[in-house]
Amino acid sequence: MTLEVSSRPVAVTERARKVPRVSGVLAALVVSGVAIALALLFHRQVPAEPQPPAGLRVDQDSVTLASGAPQWKALRLGKADAAHEHWSEAFPARFRVDEAVSSRVGSPLSGRVTQVSVELGESVKAGAPLFTVASPDIAALRAEQQKAAVDLEVTRAAYERVKAMVEARALPAKDELESDQQEKQAELALKLARMKLSSLKVSSRGENEFTVVAPRDGVIIEKTVLPGQQVTTDDSLVSVAELDVVWVLADLFEADAGGIATGTTAHVTSPSLPGFSLEAPVERVSSVVDPERHTVAVRVKLENREGRMRPNMFAEVSFRTLAAPNAVEMAATALVSDGSKQYAYVLEGGGRFVRRSIVAGAQRDGKVTVLSGLKAGETVVEQGAVLLDNQIDLST
Repeated sequence: MTLEVSSRPVAVTERARKVPRVSGVLAALVVSGVAIALALLFHRQVPAEPQPPAGLRVDQDSVTLASGAPQWKALRLGKADAAHEHWSEAFPARFRVDEAVSSRVGSPLSGRVTQVSVELGESVKAGAPLFTVASPDIAALRAEQQKAAVDLEVTRAAYERVKAMVEARALPAKDELESDQQEKQAELALKLARMKLSSLKVSSRGENEFTVVAPRDGVIIEKTVLPGQQVTTDDSLVSVAELDVVWVLADLFEADAGGIATGTTAHVTSPSLPGFSLEAPVERVSSVVDPERHTVAVRVKLENREGRMRPNMFAEVSFRTLAAPNAVEMAATALVSDGSKQYAYVLEGGGRFVRRSIVAGAQRDGKVTVLSGLKAGETVVEQGAVLLDNQIDLST
C-alpha cells in the first residue's frame, strides 16, 4: 500500500511565514517616515535676547540710567580737579659715594702683595700707605734710573775734558758740540727714568718692593687685597672716598620720572636715621632708561659733614613735582583698564555715562593724574565703573 503526501500545505506554511516579515518592514518604514516628517516640521524656538535691567540703556560706548534706576545706588560720583604742585610718594633710594671725590687704587705694576696697611672703613690721609707689592718690574725701573744717573756723570766729565782740550786748541770745536749733545741726551734719559718712577705714585720700600699710597684724604670704602695675593695692573684693589658729600640715588619707573627734572626739590629721609630729614635740589636725571628694569636714575647731592649718611645705607626720597599743562586729578578707583587702554566713565548729563579713553600718569594718596582725555570739573564714576563696563561688554 503506497501513501502519497501532498506538497501544497508546505508551500502555504512558507507563504504564511513571509507575510509577517514583510508587514514588519513596512511598519518600520512607515514609522521612520513619520518621524522624519515630524523632525522636518519641528522648529526650535530661538531664545529671546537678554533684556537689560529696567531703567538702563546700553549703547556702544555709553550706559544711560533712568532717574529712578536702582543702579544709581551702586555708583559713587566725583569731580576731576585741576592738578597742582605736590609731593610725590616716597621712592626707595640709597646713599652712595660722590664719584667726583673718590678714587679706585690698583697696583701700577704686576707682582705679589707683601703687606696690607689699611682696613675697610678706616680713615686715611693723602700719602698714607695702603699696601706693599714685590715686583721685578720696579727693580728694573730703579736700575734704569741708576744707570741713567751714572751715564750722565760720565758724559759730564767727558764734556769738561773735551771743552778744556778745545780751549787749548788740542781738539776741534765740533768735538765740543758732540760732547755737549751727548751730555744733554744723558740728562733727558735720567729725567725720563725719574718720570717713570714718579708716575707710579709709590714710595720706596726696597730694591724690588714699592708701597702704594692713598691719593686723597678719605675713607676706605672698598678693599679686595690680601697679603700674598698676586695682582696685575688691571685689578682694582682699594677705593678711597671723601664722605663730606654723598649722593642719594633713586631708581624711578618711567611714568614716575616724567615730572622730575634738574632743580626739582627732593625730600630725603632714612629709616635708619630717626628724625633725619633734608631737602635739596635734584642734581641729575638720567637721559637713559635702564633696558632691563625700565627705570630712570635720579641723583641728589647732600652735605654730610657729620658723617651720618653712610654709603649703601637705605633712604627714601619724594619729589616736589609741577603739574603737566591741562592735567587733572581724579580718584584712582575711577580708572578702568583693559590691559592696553585706560578709561574713565564720565557723566555727560541725562544719566548718560560715556566710556572715555584717557592717558593716566602716576598715582599718589588715592589719586591718579590724568594727562589727557579729561577736563577739570567733569564728573566721573569713582565707584561702580566696572559694573558699567560689564554692561557694555555684555551688549557687544
